[in-house]
Parts: sequence; structure tokens; C-alpha cells
Amino acid sequence: MGEAKAAIKNKKNEADAEKKLLAVINREDVTHEKRAEIYYMAMELQRSQNEAENMKLYLKQAYDTLKFFSTIVKMHEYLLLCDSVESTPRGVMPVKYKYRNKGREVMKVYRPNLLNGGKFLLKRNKYADAFPYFDAYLKTARHPIFEDYSSIKSDTLLPRVAYWATLSAYNANHPENALKYIDEAIEGADENLRVSLQEYKVRCYEVLKNDSLRMQNLIIGTKLYPSHDYFFLHLMDDYVQQKKFEEGIALCDTMLQKVGNRSIYWYGRSQVHLANNDFDETIRTANEALKCDSLMADAYYNKGIAYLNKAVKFAETACNDVRNPKSQKDRKVLMGLYREAKQPMEMLRKLAPNDKERWGMPLYRIYLNLNMGAEFAEIEQIVNAQ
Repeated sequence: MGEAKAAIKNKKNEADAEKKLLAVINREDVTHEKRAEIYYMAMELQRSQNEAENMKLYLKQAYDTLKFFSTIVKMHEYLLLCDSVESTPRGVMPVKYKYRNKGREVMKVYRPNLLNGGKFLLKRNKYADAFPYFDAYLKTARHPIFEDYSSIKSDTLLPRVAYWATLSAYNANHPENALKYIDEAIEGADENLRVSLQEYKVRCYEVLKNDSLRMQNLIIGTKLYPSHDYFFLHLMDDYVQQKKFEEGIALCDTMLQKVGNRSIYWYGRSQVHLANNDFDETIRTANEALKCDSLMADAYYNKGIAYLNKAVKFAETACNDVRNPKSQKDRKVLMGLYREAKQPMEMLRKLAPNDKERWGMPLYRIYLNLNMGAEFAEIEQIVNAQ
């Protein structure tokens, strides 16, 4: 403690003194009161370094901007730790605060600079470094140290700071931190921003592998922001993968009624029918999607695959005995199904020439069965090259 006070007085070796103080804080012979004092003294050591950088700024000398701001974050961290120690009940002894009032006065002076530091780093895309500044600003606003200060609790900047905190954590790939203030950020944002933040929530729960909350927030997204296709598309994917076909159909019908006749909702319906092996309904709803958008590659794929699957299924029971008159009739039906599959698959190839995995093998089977020699030779080379 003596070294710490000397470091503050002489304005040097503060970092070393702080390190020595914190090294002994958990020793058994360090009392409750001493732990609080150590945290408070660590704050003073950080304040000493901040004042040194501030003096350089005042004298128009070169100064360390990051150090100037980072000391403020550490000051708030130590003050909250000090208050936490003092707030911890010890048997029947009443809780006494030696440093709360002094700590609060320090925070009132330095707390606004937390925003300046956070924004300074955010503008430079230092997202992981920016988050602690916004986090400290928001934490202190809710801390008992300011429980009687309505001006801080009703600070109109809090929702905006919650957004900055969320943005920083999200871009730093820290989903837990991104979720920490996201609801507050959504509450204070305009509608365009709320849509993005709701999408952030879904993405964060996906990274955290929390499937339940991910789906829950996809459902919320489709209800609150029906025109934002991200929620609908991902929710439909979930319903199809989980074979929740009734829920998928209901969602598509709801969106058609609520938003209007859009290709994406008919496509969603066709996707459900395809997964449920209802090929006729797949074709019908894919055609409805193409009425709305004649260049929708995914709808052409569903339509082509549905016809191809119908052909494969029909071939399983078709008559193959050439002596039987039914054989010629069945072959005519089968070739008709392959021809029906040909047009949408060729259209898919035209619209998405690089998506060879989707149209390569289907066209291979179609051209083979339709005995299209030149086309088959070309597609065979493409398939073999993959």
C-alpha cells in the first residue's frame, strides 16, 4: 500500500504498484476491509495514469489516447469490485460503505468519457476493445451505487449505448456479449434497426447452438417483420428439416394472407410438398411461384425435381414387358414425365450456370432416358469433372 501511495505521489511506477497490490488481494491474512481498500487504491493508480495523459493533452504534448481511455474503464471496474466487496454480508455485522460515496463521485466525473472511448474504438473497427466501454457505462447505470440518481437511470442515451454494445460484441464474434443488451437496444431502436437486431439474435443463438431460442426468435421475427425474408426462409428450412410439414404450410398461408402474393411464399409451400413427397402439389405451387417471378431458379429446381421423382416412382411400377400393350402406353407416360422435367432443369442451368450440383445429375438422367445423345455427352463430361 505504501508503494502504491508513493507511485501516485511521484507519478511513476503505477502499473507495477497495481500489480503488486492485486497479487496479494486473495491472501488469507487480507481482511475484508483491506480487500475493498486494495480495489479502491488500484482505481487511484489508474486515475493517476489517466491524469498524466490528460496533462499531456492539456499541454498539447504527444499522449497515449488508448491509455487515456483504457484507464477510465479500469477505474470503473475497480470501483465496482470495491463496492461488491463492501456489499457482501458478513454474518450479523451490518454492511458499511467506506468507499461508495467517494467512488460514486469519481464515476460521475469520468463516466461520460466511457462513451468517448467506446466510440473512438468503434469508429476504428476495434469491436472487441470497444465493448467494455459501453458495458461499463450500462452496468454503472443499473448499479446500486446510483440507485438514488434518477437522472442516470433515465439517461436517454442508454438504448443507443445498448445498440453500440451489441454491435461491438456481434462484430467481435462474441454472441454472449451481443445478447447481453440486445433487448434494450431493440426497445429503443427504429423499425429498420430493430429488424437487424432481431436477426442478430437469431444468428447469435445459432452460434451458441441454442436451437430452441433460435427458432423462437425466428418465429418472433416472422410475426413482427413479415416483409424481412430472412426469418421466413430460415424458419421454413427448420420446418422442412424437422419434417414439421403442417407448421410449414400454415406459415406460408399466413404470409400469403398477411403480406401478399409473393413468389417466396409459394416457393416455401413447394419446398414443404417436395420434402413430403407430394410431387403434384410441389409442381402446382412452384408454378404459382413462377407466375410471381418467372426467373426464380429455386422454383424451377423444385418443379424439375418433382417431375423427375414422379418419373422414377412411375418407372417402379411401369410395365416393361414389350409383348404387353400396356408397356408402350406406360413408356409414353414415362417419357412425358422426363420431358416435363427437362424444361425447368434447363431453365435452372440457364439461371444458375455455376450451380452444377443441382442441375448436373438431374439433366444427366433426363438426357439419358430421353436418348438425347449430344446433350447427354456434354452433360456427362460436366458431371464427371465434378
